[in-house]
Amino acid sequence: MIRELKTRTVIVGTGPGGATIAKELAGRGEDVIIVEKGRDHQWPIGRTAAYVTMYDIKRSADGVIVRRGITTGGSTMLYSGNSYDPPAFMKEELGLDLADEVAETKEELSIHPVPEFFFKDYVGTLRLVEAADALGYHMQPQERFIDPKLCDPACDRCLFGCAVGAKWTSRSYLKDAVASGAKLITRCDIKEVLVGEGAVEGVLAKTPSGPMRIHADRVILAAGAIGTPVILKRSGVTDAGSHFFTDPMSVMVGVMKDGPGTFHEITYTFADLSDVGEFVIGNVGAVNALAAQIIKRRYGILLRSPQVKRMVGMFVKLCDEPTGSIDIKGKLHKKLSPADEERMARGVAKAKAIMAKAGVIPETISVAKGIGGHPGGTAAVGRVIGNDLQTEVKNLYVCDNSIMPYSGGIPPVLTLIALAKKTARTILA
Repeated sequence: MIRELKTRTVIVGTGPGGATIAKELAGRGEDVIIVEKGRDHQWPIGRTAAYVTMYDIKRSADGVIVRRGITTGGSTMLYSGNSYDPPAFMKEELGLDLADEVAETKEELSIHPVPEFFFKDYVGTLRLVEAADALGYHMQPQERFIDPKLCDPACDRCLFGCAVGAKWTSRSYLKDAVASGAKLITRCDIKEVLVGEGAVEGVLAKTPSGPMRIHADRVILAAGAIGTPVILKRSGVTDAGSHFFTDPMSVMVGVMKDGPGTFHEITYTFADLSDVGEFVIGNVGAVNALAAQIIKRRYGILLRSPQVKRMVGMFVKLCDEPTGSIDIKGKLHKKLSPADEERMARGVAKAKAIMAKAGVIPETISVAKGIGGHPGGTAAVGRVIGNDLQTEVKNLYVCDNSIMPYSGGIPPVLTLIALAKKTARTILA
């Protein structure tokens, strides 16, 4: 028997887009049901067990890896906590001016560059910074969704979730939404949006206790650039799923000739943005850099694992072309274009030069290529939705990174929070 529920708005997904809209709508008295495919994990947070419980890791046939969070809070549970203003094309090309919402969010969440006291003892990372300066590059402290007074500077476990609450995640907005009356249903896999006469009628879901139908006047998809296009395709919005990008990274690790490396120094504290739009480079903690090699099956690096305290890591995050796709079964089709390969090679060469200048033995450098972190593009403004984020189906909205027409090459969390606030307030108006 199908369980039947009824609400004004269904929000699918609890990442930065979904949780923010839920908070805004529920806070204004809207009747809201929030559904999340994953569980409300607690014990794995901050532990390596997060990789097998909260992560969903997918590989394309061409070897590109994409990681996302399937848990309450979505990928904010597993991100590095870096904050970037929206890319210029959001306003200039899409007509989405998010300046007010960005300023509001930065003040609300106290987003600032990492202070000097936090990284003053990062011997390996600061050697990279000095080496970059000597080569004419500029690695700067990054703005982060992190309270440095709560964060342990030697932790470097942001990618496993933050056990002490120093890193903001969208679980805080989700909690606010529930406190305002929203209903949260976890382990709820949306199979399709129900449509009648060109308008939303609700959603059909699979749950551990059986099928569920939620009748609703409005549906907001925030299931991410992999989950959202699958739901759209199953619901008859066939244009979804193309123009997939991933912001793939190459993560490098090498061994210092002498002195300590970046062991227990937090990843992505510093970055050089001089090539943003093509690639970004930054520091990586030694353990995370070593783990990336293992994920990409570069097992030879394990022979050097006894030297982990002398290891230094860096990353190159590529602004890749939207040449991939997601099919109706959720399968990834993605490879780097020739232009992507050329840009990535330039970024890797730049990072290797910095590492060598800092004292890394060049022959020890290993490169794990093609680890995607910010999938997007699969339900883009101008192709699948309008700039009001509404699809061709009345009252069916999308608010996640799939709405981006192409990559900005930077972490999108602040952009998605601001976009969700603007969208919620437009809906309420």
